Amino acid sequence: MEDLNYLLKREQEELLRARIAPSPAARSAHQRLAQGYAGRISRHPHPYRSRRPDGSASFNPFPFNVEGGAA
Repeated sequence: MEDLNYLLKREQEELLRARIAPSPAARSAHQRLAQGYAGRISRHPHPYRSRRPDGSASFNPFPFNVEGGAA
């Protein structure tokens, strides 16, 4: 089983790197890595972002709808 904290940390690091990337190609690469980590988080046996009946999630990496929209 993968370490959920590690996955969450790496996703956040890649989101930050995408935000400060010096070029569109670098930004895209970091965004793809972040999306990969997000997928692994969603498939983790202890779901951290499970949807509630109202459509919200217990964790949203973009709580203020900045850089990427709602999770």
